[in-house]
Amino acid sequence: MAPKQPPNLIKCQTSTEYTRQLDALRDPLSTPESEETWDSILYNISTLTALLRGNAATWPQETIVSIRPMSRSLNNAVNSERSRLSGVVIDLFAALVTIVGPAFETLLPLFLPTLLGLCSRPNKVFQSRARQCILSIIEHSHSPSVLSYFAESVKEKSVSLRLIVAECSLACLNMLNPPDLEKEPRAREVEIMIRVTATDASADVRKVGRKIFEAYKLVLPSRVERCARHSMVKQDLTNMMLGSPSH
Repeated sequence: MAPKQPPNLIKCQTSTEYTRQLDALRDPLSTPESEETWDSILYNISTLTALLRGNAATWPQETIVSIRPMSRSLNNAVNSERSRLSGVVIDLFAALVTIVGPAFETLLPLFLPTLLGLCSRPNKVFQSRARQCILSIIEHSHSPSVLSYFAESVKEKSVSLRLIVAECSLACLNMLNPPDLEKEPRAREVEIMIRVTATDASADVRKVGRKIFEAYKLVLPSRVERCARHSMVKQDLTNMMLGSPSH
């Protein structure tokens, strides 16, 4: 019999009680997934999410410290072929970044590559969930370092992944603080997105790439002329303005 659904929110009275309850979930979450265990894993992840909702805003650093050792278990669950199990972890990530905000940045290396991996899945449900979670991470973490992951992923074979990272890069330009985007290597990573999307085989990716370029001109106007001096980039920017691929 599957465990009952845990409460939506669990409030602890002290940080000691909170970290004790978080730590108590570590071993149950590490249980290998099987037909007999997956519903218990789902229950424990839902319990973890309830604890985060009730306490992470009060004790953000304790939260981050306790979540880090769970990263392998959470990534295993989010990569599950079981849609419910994967989805409940994505809900946890979205809840966590909404609550702790910029403190989530230290968790990006642990969880963002896994979310990007879901964007390559043929199942559009997995793609859509991962995309929405990444957009939440951009909105609430305010971290421009996500661009380094996007600049690498835009070169991958998966069209769905390339399209999603292009859309998320556009979201960065629309949501993040322009002075943060002006710093190296972030501005250069935006320019990589512009250059690569301009020559993408997918018309949808090229279309988003043109929107990235238009946003780039508004957010980083001082870099446009210097960027255009590079002959390859100049050709790509010309194509962007003309709205046509460069091949």
